[in-house]
Amino acid sequence: MSKWLDVSLTCTQINFKCQQPLSRSPMDSVFEIEGKKLYLGNINAANDQKYLKNHNIGAVLSIIDTSEIKLDRSIIHLWIAAEDREDVQIKMYFEQAANFIRDNLQHTNVLVHCYAGISRSSSLIIAYLIKYAGFSLKDSIIKLKSQRPQVDPNDGFMEQLQQFEDKVKNSKQTKNQSQTKSVSKFLNLSIEKNNNNGCQQNNIGIQNFNIESRLNTCSNKKEKLNLSNFTLQKTKTSFLDKTQSPNNLSTSDIKRKTFISNNFYEDPIKQYQKIKNSQNLLNQQILGIKNTYNQHGRFHSMNY
Repeated sequence: MSKWLDVSLTCTQINFKCQQPLSRSPMDSVFEIEGKKLYLGNINAANDQKYLKNHNIGAVLSIIDTSEIKLDRSIIHLWIAAEDREDVQIKMYFEQAANFIRDNLQHTNVLVHCYAGISRSSSLIIAYLIKYAGFSLKDSIIKLKSQRPQVDPNDGFMEQLQQFEDKVKNSKQTKNQSQTKSVSKFLNLSIEKNNNNGCQQNNIGIQNFNIESRLNTCSNKKEKLNLSNFTLQKTKTSFLDKTQSPNNLSTSDIKRKTFISNNFYEDPIKQYQKIKNSQNLLNQQILGIKNTYNQHGRFHSMNY
């Protein structure tokens, strides 16, 4: 056990914890969220119906290798049959136990117990604190020991808790990377198109489009054909131009539907379609200009 208590704890801290008197209470409150309490206790607490009622316990999680548990039918009960041995694969129950605690803490106080309230039950509560309360393994142990000093998961359980902590961390990192990648995909989107004349057209639009024609005559004389100056309407700026960083992006609405939106809360797919429509309109206008240019070119050639 000493190698696991050395998770960044100094000798002074360890001695201080060991000097605290053991709790004689059948159960102790070790965590509280939004007025609902999570208790860690022994089998005596679970079998004392009056004691549970006085502490408003509405859900009990038992991890014990005995059926000597008598609970009122009104209490939500999850029983995990497991022994307190280092070779027991308790990690297979971490997710189930953490979800049970999380779900029931939303509406009632919860008791997690084993036979003595030392090893098995504390391991399940630590798994909950790691997954849903943002605690590290080291902080979870300190938290539980401060409320119930006899907490002492065996070495096998501690090793499995360390593996569980690494798994949760990797899962959160992967999720964050996935979200960042999704946002970057939209931010890097650019709408560019090269037209047949070699002019690069972007989402800013073309304001002035001057047409000039140079025709070779028999005397190699270059003449400039001055046509009317066409002014095309500026296309609407994409929401991507207004958004310079992920800080201005919202990735979820009230119903937790993931999407990307700008400050005007407009669906990006609709905005993209508007841009495409503007591009199509611009192409039509450019095509009209080219036709006008060709007509003037033919007319000019017929005069020579």
